[in-house]
Amino acid sequence: MAAVSSYRVGRFWRDRSSFVVLLWALFAAIGCSEVDVDDREFTIVAYNVENLFDLDGVAIFDDYRQDEPQDIFTYGRLKLLTKLQNTASVLKHVNKGTGPEIILFQELEADFTPETSVEDFDQFLKDYSATTVAEMLGAGWRSEYAGLPSAAWLLKSLSDAGLKGYSIVLAPAKPLVSGIAHTNAVFSKFPMVEMEAHPVPQARDILEVEIDIDGHPLFIYANHWKSGASDPEREPIRVQNAAVLRGLIDARLANDSFADIVIGGDLNSHYNHSKLYPQIETGINDVLGSQGDELAIRDSKTVDLYNLWYELPPKDRYSDVWRGRRGTLMHLLLARGLYDQSGIRYIDGSFDKLVLPGLNADALGRPLAWNFVGATGGGVSDHFPVAARFSIGEGARGAFIPLKNPSNGRDALDFEMPLGFVSGMQLDLMDGAFLSNIDDSALGPYVDKLYAVDARVLKTRSIRLEVAGLEWDAYAPNKSVYERLRRFKGGKSHRLAVKLGMWKGQRQFVVEGIL
Repeated sequence: MAAVSSYRVGRFWRDRSSFVVLLWALFAAIGCSEVDVDDREFTIVAYNVENLFDLDGVAIFDDYRQDEPQDIFTYGRLKLLTKLQNTASVLKHVNKGTGPEIILFQELEADFTPETSVEDFDQFLKDYSATTVAEMLGAGWRSEYAGLPSAAWLLKSLSDAGLKGYSIVLAPAKPLVSGIAHTNAVFSKFPMVEMEAHPVPQARDILEVEIDIDGHPLFIYANHWKSGASDPEREPIRVQNAAVLRGLIDARLANDSFADIVIGGDLNSHYNHSKLYPQIETGINDVLGSQGDELAIRDSKTVDLYNLWYELPPKDRYSDVWRGRRGTLMHLLLARGLYDQSGIRYIDGSFDKLVLPGLNADALGRPLAWNFVGATGGGVSDHFPVAARFSIGEGARGAFIPLKNPSNGRDALDFEMPLGFVSGMQLDLMDGAFLSNIDDSALGPYVDKLYAVDARVLKTRSIRLEVAGLEWDAYAPNKSVYERLRRFKGGKSHRLAVKLGMWKGQRQFVVEGIL
């Protein structure tokens, strides 16, 4: 791997111990390190932030080109501010407000305008220490801010929220003609010693990063594989993505069979992908070797990667919801070295997803995806972050830690569990009648959230509801719910569970159930 400075690839100081001591001294001197090695524990998070784009208008996706300023859906400064603040608010729930020590980010926009790139993120924070992101994107806006890359905006936003001490490494941007809009990034409060970006077919480069944690090396592999988990025809691309990663892991383990390795990110695959698609070779299970037998990885002659989704009951295994079904596209996988008493150790049972109702989740526990509605937009991401805790041990190398209730991996489902409104649910929902009084320009924060409304059904071919004396367009995706609405037509009001949506630029209620 190549060495890194605190911001990009640079020359490696071959005397690593001197490098680490100097870097820690620098952190202490400027007061930016949030890592307390005395408590011997830290958190790793993998987080797909869903299209965190900058403001220069040079974008692969049309939605971010800012070429229709009169359109209420156009991306702009206030929408970037919403995304930044909401993302920071989610991460602020980790470690009592100080944030995770290590974050593997996906879907930061790659910087396609190198003439305005940030070469030194530490200096960037110093240069803008007297202001805030809110001020920079508001009254203090300057035209030169448009070129600041998404990683710089995110770092500054985290700092403003009290999540300080991060250094950054980024995979380089691919050419615009590649169609790859995003890059992977690792933010760390520990020194990052070396990194290398590994190209993969039709996907974002895998970031391989060595992090020094109190003298112990931790190897991070940040991924974002080819999209389309539900499309078997794309699986051969993910198989190739997995083969590159598998080769990196094999090389690392050949050098040290107890290397401390964490694989994370958006693999665009489910933990049980081979069971969902048994007729094809899968990248995550068949090639990479992700599996759920927590004890099996102790045997160096068998499997060597454990997927932390098996730490949770099957009903809780989801980081996204696609067409009403739970998915596990976000992952943290561990190698056997994280189970012995030496170096970095996984804290058994600490894995979970970050679900924060009202902030990044609706009342049913579904992600509140990013939306472009109104002046500010709303939501956070269509993926929940996943997190796990680790500690530092000084025990015997290869001596495994006893586990209270190890997973055997036999409870992997062969179907995707649904997640939606079910008749008879008892939900404490806000009355949505007030939404009629909210202007379109201010609707962003309310989109995709669940409400209860008393509604009369006026029409059903193209559903029209009367709510608080005003008419609303509506849609009922569930056939049985639609049939019940047909029977209600022209009658009295009924209490409905609805989600606020937008369709072709118009607001509508998505009727999810009858209360």
